[in-house]
Amino acid sequence: MTFQRARQGLPFAYGRWVCYFLQSIIDRTKGRNVGTTKLTRKEIVAEDAVHETIVSIVDFIGAHRKKILILGGIAIIAALGIYGGLLLLEKKEIQAQEILGRGIDFYHATIDPEATDDPYGKGSGAVFSSEPLKYQAAAGEFSSIVSGYGYTKVSAIALYYLGLTQLKQGNTQEGLRNLEKAAGGSRVRVIGDLARRVLAQHYAASGNYGKAKEILEGIIDDPDYELPKEDLSIQLSRILVAEGKREEAVKVLEKANSQGSESSSFRQKLTAELDSVLKITQTEPQP
Repeated sequence: MTFQRARQGLPFAYGRWVCYFLQSIIDRTKGRNVGTTKLTRKEIVAEDAVHETIVSIVDFIGAHRKKILILGGIAIIAALGIYGGLLLLEKKEIQAQEILGRGIDFYHATIDPEATDDPYGKGSGAVFSSEPLKYQAAAGEFSSIVSGYGYTKVSAIALYYLGLTQLKQGNTQEGLRNLEKAAGGSRVRVIGDLARRVLAQHYAASGNYGKAKEILEGIIDDPDYELPKEDLSIQLSRILVAEGKREEAVKVLEKANSQGSESSSFRQKLTAELDSVLKITQTEPQP
């Protein structure tokens, strides 16, 4: 194949690719000692690295043109699929955020016996005629996110609120189950921390001191816990007092006093709680 045939057979679509190799070859051939000695045509062709590379490229494209076109088409389809998937995820995330906002609005809605069936019938804030109706509406919004948008971060927040709502509805078993999920596997750390705190409060209020103490001790010893811990030591000390472990309660409060916040209000609460426990311990009848 001559250089003329190679140039005529070179597809226009691959022109830029050839130019890339031309430049690299020219760079490599710079500095060669080109003398005045006359060469035969065969020697010229043999020494022409540019010609040799063009011929190789054309032969390769001609032999594999179908494969190249198929692979190129697959790459384009894959890129379009990824782009479309990202747009869909973004759209779903926005939809989930809108539903979550409405659900939280329902959860904190005011109660008016004269409220209409439309929660927003009396203004921009949601209003319901009774507590059961507002929690039922809120649970419906949160449930739709958990079931339909489970892959989004919004679903972690919705799961936490769904657990809270179910506790308000008296559906304790389901509420605790969802809060446990939020506490143990949330993709949003602060939501997991909030769920642990709510669980501890619920177990303490229901008399399950062992479970409440386990959660509180885990939170207090967790260096990555993102929420304030000041009041947790007081909660833990009260549980220990309820179990008759007053000396342990004193140790918890003293440790919190030495390591806790410098806030004056917290110090006052901590000191008052410690004094209360100490008085109980001092007045306790000796065996």
